[in-house]
Amino acid sequence: MKASYYGLILFISMSLSGCSIFNLQQDSQQLQKQLNSIQKWQVRGKLSVVSPDDAVTGYLTWQQDEEDFDLFLSGPFGQGSSRLVGNDSQATLTLPNEEPVQAPSAEYLMAYYLGWKFPVLDLRYWVKGQASPHSEFTEVRNTLGLLESLQQHDWRVEFSRYQSQGDTWLPGRVKIIGHDFKFIFAIKEWSING
Repeated sequence: MKASYYGLILFISMSLSGCSIFNLQQDSQQLQKQLNSIQKWQVRGKLSVVSPDDAVTGYLTWQQDEEDFDLFLSGPFGQGSSRLVGNDSQATLTLPNEEPVQAPSAEYLMAYYLGWKFPVLDLRYWVKGQASPHSEFTEVRNTLGLLESLQQHDWRVEFSRYQSQGDTWLPGRVKIIGHDFKFIFAIKEWSING
């Protein structure tokens, strides 16, 4: 009698945990659809960058419209403001008191002129709390199906302080560690358009 009772308890527990795993997978798929549908947005917040040589903090306003991006950095970076504009096939960087410089990639411009290995094309996915489709990844999700951490081509990305934007949850803090750098983006304001 005891054995069948414990067997029943075990069966119910396994069934319930199976349901919760199924629901979590369903929730994750629904979240991915919601995040994929967000193609036009703007975020504002504070960006801290720690490298082997320096640590700086400034303010970032980022507008994304499909593939087109416009990043405006202000504060201690270069004693003024910098702007990075472009898409998947070209980018233009404007630094304080200098002529704009163009290159085939935003990553090249950031590395050459600012000394940062900054994953611009991947970050547009990471900032929304999702993996980039550009490479393989491993992830850890919380009980709500939201990303807690992500490992993707030698970067570790941690997500926290999720905030509700309509029926979608978006990160309020994104921490990116890798290649001897640490970027912390504390998002003060999300704006979703279209």
